[in-house]
Amino acid sequence: MRPSTSHRLLPAVAAALAALAGCGGAVKPADPPAAAIVMPSQVINGFQLTETIMGRKSWVLNADSANTFNDRQTVELFRLTLDFYKKDSDTVLMVLTADQGEINTASRDLEGRRHVVMVTRDSLRILTDDVRWNNKRRKLVTKSHVRLEKGTDWLEGDGMEAIPDRREVQLLRNVRGKKELLDIDRFRWD
Repeated sequence: MRPSTSHRLLPAVAAALAALAGCGGAVKPADPPAAAIVMPSQVINGFQLTETIMGRKSWVLNADSANTFNDRQTVELFRLTLDFYKKDSDTVLMVLTADQGEINTASRDLEGRRHVVMVTRDSLRILTDDVRWNNKRRKLVTKSHVRLEKGTDWLEGDGMEAIPDRREVQLLRNVRGKKELLDIDRFRWD
């Protein structure tokens, strides 16, 4: 008795499937090209930059380390501290700290990212995820969530504008809080 046609095709089909499985089946697309790695122009440990107006300190920036990129006019900052000074004085009004940041060396605009904490001279704490310093307008701004803390009082909102020279902070949207800080439109510190 002769085997049927279907029984003779089974070994051929099984061999073809095994061959395809060994090849991985379908043809894999080529991997996309890797993004070009941009190397810094300079790596600095113990970075410091001082901004002055008419010979008086406006702010002093310190970072544990920094990567400069001359072609982009930027400096990446790691573990930074930014001290804002009172106009015409050597008194520090506010200290900003952040895990990371970046400064534009031409405009002196700065961005702080990750665990941004600002502490005023009278112990008002301002916490957010990111903040930008506009050097020309002398203003700190963010669209992120912000929390103000002083003693047991607190105030939260989305978005902020702060002017260290005027010692004032304004939360922009969705403001809520506890105690006296809630009753203000614009918070001033001494």
